[in-house]
Amino acid sequence: MADERVFVGDLTRKEFRERIQAGTIKAAIVPTAATEQHNEHLHMIHDTFHASYMAEHAAKKLLPQVVVATPVGIGVSEHWMEHIGTLTVRPEIFCEYVFDVCHSLARAGVENILVLNGHGGNVKPMMRRIDEYREKLGVNLRFQSYWDVYDPDYVQQHMEGGRLPGHADEFETSTMLYLAPERVQAEAIDNTAAALGTRAKGEALVGPAVDGVAALLEQMIAGEEIDLPPVTFYPEGKRNLVTGEPV
Repeated sequence: MADERVFVGDLTRKEFRERIQAGTIKAAIVPTAATEQHNEHLHMIHDTFHASYMAEHAAKKLLPQVVVATPVGIGVSEHWMEHIGTLTVRPEIFCEYVFDVCHSLARAGVENILVLNGHGGNVKPMMRRIDEYREKLGVNLRFQSYWDVYDPDYVQQHMEGGRLPGHADEFETSTMLYLAPERVQAEAIDNTAAALGTRAKGEALVGPAVDGVAALLEQMIAGEEIDLPPVTFYPEGKRNLVTGEPV
């Protein structure tokens, strides 16, 4: 049976060392996300679960070239702290922690590192620091949310509300209904946007995200120029999540 382990923590130090020395490991993914309220119906692990899933399955598409670091599962969620149970860290702490994880991988000999994000609140803090971190580390470092890879027309084809990712509404409810329906308490859905979520929509959207992340990693490994801003999708089109400008 083929060895499909991709998480760094699932390897011994000998296995990791030998893969680096042989040039087998070409890139690493650092999943970042959050542990925060997701309305009444979704588990608070939602973002971390998704970022980890996308990272793992994208890495498996590129076996054995890509490893996945332990997810950074608490992010910048101060805006949800009125809902108890949400966990948050200060933006500067989050960014420096992610930097240190990336630094560890760079010190180990990994030359391409993708910080794969699953929580909107992490985007602006990290995008303010990513160029600095890339220069400090001296490696090919990128920060992208997994939804950045979607084609806008495909989003509008499958999202009735035209919004993605949103928060605990149509998109996030749909993908969790597909990936882990036991983490959706459907009877607690209390808003129209979330009620639009279906397993079929989730199934249609998960595969292209994994494929897009894998393709992004292939571009990084090949040393290609990449033009992929952090985005959010609306019925009228996608916008740069940092600047708010149309893309």
